[in-house]
Amino acid sequence: MTIETSESSADPAKIHGPAGQFRFCPRCGHEGLHIRNSRSLRCPQCDFLYFFNSAAAAGAFVFHRGRLVMCVRANEPAKGMLDLAGGFIEFDESVETGLKREIYEELALEAENFRYLMSAPNDYTYAGVPYKTTDLFYVCEVPDLAGIKPADDVAEYLLVAPQSLDPARLAFSSTRAAFAVLLGRLDAIEAYAAPR
Repeated sequence: MTIETSESSADPAKIHGPAGQFRFCPRCGHEGLHIRNSRSLRCPQCDFLYFFNSAAAAGAFVFHRGRLVMCVRANEPAKGMLDLAGGFIEFDESVETGLKREIYEELALEAENFRYLMSAPNDYTYAGVPYKTTDLFYVCEVPDLAGIKPADDVAEYLLVAPQSLDPARLAFSSTRAAFAVLLGRLDAIEAYAAPR
């Protein structure tokens, strides 16, 4: 495999990104793909060109009567750590639709009153393959927990007062960044911060 870099992008840590997983051209089978800046690959044989873009993922700070519904991860990466309900956005799906789907798949809850909080980049390695993601974070609420049932990649759930949650227990750096923003805005999000 030939790796092309420029002076401004010769960061060895980034060469091991998703582009580094490909050895043969998916069009003609030629070995010896050219990778530039870990963002694209080109086949010198058939001129196939492919760009690696960030995958969209979404997570929700789900509130119920002033407390957060936190998920305990059932699988790697970060098995056993705390996470938000959420996941990858599927093809032809809006972020909001995907997030509602993920919350229902993971907790069997119908969430409402979604508010965008922020976005952050993240590195997510699954089954040995590194993915670059753009994580979009929302705040929402669930009026009723009667039907809650952890499923999919959620082992169990916890109800936690936001101020008592230790950020070190959160699985990903992007979630920790979003949690810091959430804490700074709790007073402004009175509908979620105070029990009803």
